Formats: sequence, structure tokens, C-alpha cells
Amino acid sequence: MKGPRIYNSLSPEERMARLQRKQEKRIKEIHRVRRNRIIAVFAIIFIFLGVQIVITHAQTNRINEQVQTSKRSLSNINREKKSLTSKRDNLKDPDYVAKLVRFKFLYSKPNETIYNIPEEKDNN
Repeated sequence: MKGPRIYNSLSPEERMARLQRKQEKRIKEIHRVRRNRIIAVFAIIFIFLGVQIVITHAQTNRINEQVQTSKRSLSNINREKKSLTSKRDNLKDPDYVAKLVRFKFLYSKPNETIYNIPEEKDNN
């Protein structure tokens, strides 16, 4: 034997066992890193899609509110249109026009007397 003698050195079997444990530990570390990266990628995708769904939901609610507002406005306009149409049709009737002018401007027919009677006010 040449060289110094080492008494605490490991036997070849122990060295191989230690190398195998290191190799297994390294492989486990590699798998752990890969697993964490895959989980991170899926988490990012999940968060991105979740944000997209929330934004779409908010836009849908806003559009639905606008539709409801437009429907209310349309119903008010239709009501006003019916009222104006009926007034227009009434103005085509000469008797109605005569009554309207007599009431609004206090005109009277010949030999007709107009009395102003005060309206009752409710004291409630």
C-alpha cells in the first residue's frame, strides 16, 4: 500500500449507497421544482381566466342595466306619443277646439254668460 492510510474512509458499498441517496435526493428535487412550475403555470392560467370571467360578468351587468334604462325611456316616450297623438286627433275635431278655446281663453258664444266659480280646496 502506498500513501497514507485512512481509517475513517467509507467502504465501496457505503460510497455507492451514499451516491444513490444523493442521486435520489437530486431527482426528488428536480421533480419538486417541475411540479411547482407546473402548478404555478396552471395557477396563472386559472387566475387569468377568472379575471376574464369577472370582467365579462361586470360588462354584462352594465349592458343589462343600460337595456333596462332604455326600455323605461322607450315606454315613457311611447306613453307621451300616445298622449300627443290623442291631442292631435282631438284638435282635428272642431267642437273640441271650440270648447278648448272657450275654456282656456274665456271666450263665449253670443248671448252666453260665463261665471267663475272658485274651486274648493281641501284643508287636509
